[in-house]
Amino acid sequence: MLNRETGRQLTGFSLIGVINTLIHLIIVTSMVELLEVHPIPANGFAFISANLFSFWANSRWSFQTAVTSHRYARFLIVSLAGLTVSLIAVAISETLHWHYLIGVLTSFIFLPLMTFLAHKNWTWKNLQ
Repeated sequence: MLNRETGRQLTGFSLIGVINTLIHLIIVTSMVELLEVHPIPANGFAFISANLFSFWANSRWSFQTAVTSHRYARFLIVSLAGLTVSLIAVAISETLHWHYLIGVLTSFIFLPLMTFLAHKNWTWKNLQ
């Protein structure tokens, strides 16, 4: 069962995740559609921008800790691990000749909780 503080953190983390996703989508689509930037660098820039926002917002509101470069390095490692899991899920779906969205959906179901737990127990653990 979740205690009150963990519930507050999970709620903040989830809301910031939704905002973060919108930021990523707005940046990548604006760069591709309006500025005619190739989708790969546009997506890379959108990932970096959204990742920095997510780290700052979660540090400030969800976990109420100081923003430090050491903590951001941890945050980025967890983010990249999540990306890796997502890519593997899609690759497995493709290998099994399933629709690629099965892998994407699997990631959408499991990654938010997995990354929350990794961030709570590693990224922001020391100063809670």
